[in-house]
Amino acid sequence: MLLRALCGEFNGHPFLGLHFDWTSVSLSMAHSVTAIIAASSVADHLLNDRTLVAVDLRDGHRLIPLEDDDLDSLGLDLSQSLEGFTYLSPSLIQFCAEHSHHGPLVYLETEYFGGMGTQSAAAFSNGALIAPTPLVGIGAINTALRSIGIIATSAPDEFDHIGLSRHRHTFRWKEAALNERQL
Repeated sequence: MLLRALCGEFNGHPFLGLHFDWTSVSLSMAHSVTAIIAASSVADHLLNDRTLVAVDLRDGHRLIPLEDDDLDSLGLDLSQSLEGFTYLSPSLIQFCAEHSHHGPLVYLETEYFGGMGTQSAAAFSNGALIAPTPLVGIGAINTALRSIGIIATSAPDEFDHIGLSRHRHTFRWKEAALNERQL
């Protein structure tokens, strides 16, 4: 509330005649991404005959953003998710495991706002989860990425190395994928 008052609002009303766009602040303070990361050939297999889209990342990998409608289009039961995950259910685990026969992949979720929140990830290869995933908490995504062979060589961690800091929201990744598709 103090920040809003300093920026010209109090209780949602203009204060001293000043206005501030809180949408941009909320989006920049949050990180909310649900996605699958895989080598391009595996991602292409996942995209086959589906309405999913993908964004190119570093080192020949791609990110498939998964909004609610994308997850719904997979026809999976997402009602019983694992603890610490929003969507990772037994049927989504089976889906990822089946597609990992074509190559390793990582399913990830982030949900942060104002520095508080969590991340979770699960890595798959040869039809099974890769230990020690699924993981929830700090470092979960980096551990999962390392387990499929993504190693940070040019950034502080695998998350930044592969390019996951490019967008902070699933819908922004999807916009980027649709823009790449048009090129």
